[in-house]
Amino acid sequence: MNKLFKVNEKDNVAIALEHLSKGYTEQCITLLDDIPFGHKVLLEDLKENDNIIKYGNPIGHLKSDTEKGSHIHEHNLKTNLSDIIEYSFEKNNEYSITPTDKTFQGFERTDGRVGIRNEIWIIPTVGCVNKTAQRLEKISQSFVTEVPIS
Repeated sequence: MNKLFKVNEKDNVAIALEHLSKGYTEQCITLLDDIPFGHKVLLEDLKENDNIIKYGNPIGHLKSDTEKGSHIHEHNLKTNLSDIIEYSFEKNNEYSITPTDKTFQGFERTDGRVGIRNEIWIIPTVGCVNKTAQRLEKISQSFVTEVPIS
């Protein structure tokens, strides 16, 4: 089973379907770095400023020459948005919430922790299932409640 997934035939990156270690080889691609689950792997040698193509469209460009099999992430990928807008991932696991009377749409787990639901789109592809889609929408809304932030 393939562990690298190319979304669109025009893409020059593939997605790791699980954590992959440096040296893993699949379809003539040997990883030059450890690749975390869900991250991108370069499928061909590219030069500085060449576009990274994902979903068949450019999502950014390389900051430097990069070899096939390299991990593509913020360390070597720059957005194609104007220079006014710059994105930088800041991992910060230290945060606190000041108790307030505010709420958010979520659910409370049995252990007291809370969570949020991902957005679910229900898109009927034929008219005869419209009522079923509407019933699914109504059922999914019953799981969302206003949860106090504490």
